[in-house]
Amino acid sequence: MDASVQLLALASDDVRRRLEPRLRPLRARKGQTVIGVGAYPDDVLFIIEGEAEVALHAVSGREVSVRRLGPGDIFGDLAAVDGLPRSASVVALTELRLSALTRADFLTCLGSSPEAGLWLSRRLVSEVRRLTDKVFELSALSVQARLLCELLRLARAAGCTGASMVSIRPAPTHAVLASRIAAQREAVSRELQTLAGRGLIRHDRRTLEFPDLEALEREVSRVVGVLAEPIVSRPGFPPARAS
Repeated sequence: MDASVQLLALASDDVRRRLEPRLRPLRARKGQTVIGVGAYPDDVLFIIEGEAEVALHAVSGREVSVRRLGPGDIFGDLAAVDGLPRSASVVALTELRLSALTRADFLTCLGSSPEAGLWLSRRLVSEVRRLTDKVFELSALSVQARLLCELLRLARAAGCTGASMVSIRPAPTHAVLASRIAAQREAVSRELQTLAGRGLIRHDRRTLEFPDLEALEREVSRVVGVLAEPIVSRPGFPPARAS
């Protein structure tokens, strides 16, 4: 469901009637930078269709993938709330269809009812939990374990459940996976070959398949250890989207 519709439905009646006509439709091309790091906030954007990547770039040119966004996600909300420059860039991975509210209208909507403010609070809490998982992974896990966690994210986001099989097409490249887990591309390629040899995944240049989600979950639990349970069993773990 379009998050802008969810938010406006929770606003007070007078604010909803005033803001609905001011919700602007936008489109972005594949590869387009929708917002750039360091820009000052003007709009909050809601994804209706398509996918985008939130990323940071080091002075060396290395890209660090922060998270994947898809339908129902929003961005620009942090800068709208605190008024500081954008903390990351957002690039369209596919054609994007969006809706936008100005920062002022977004804040008016949040302040119009307790339910609207709680809606954003819940989204921010979910993000804090996701980032907590990510800090643990990057600090304590091997490349193999980090890759397994990322693959489990992709499988669940693509709708894989139980022993069913799901395919992701186009598959994320080895370089993209390496960026997401802070690893070298060569190390990711080796680990993918190992996992394919064990039957946990099937992959080629365009497709990534997960034959058995339960087997993948068991492997994540095995390599992560005693801290795996709250990660693996968390509803929607982890909240990322497939390519």
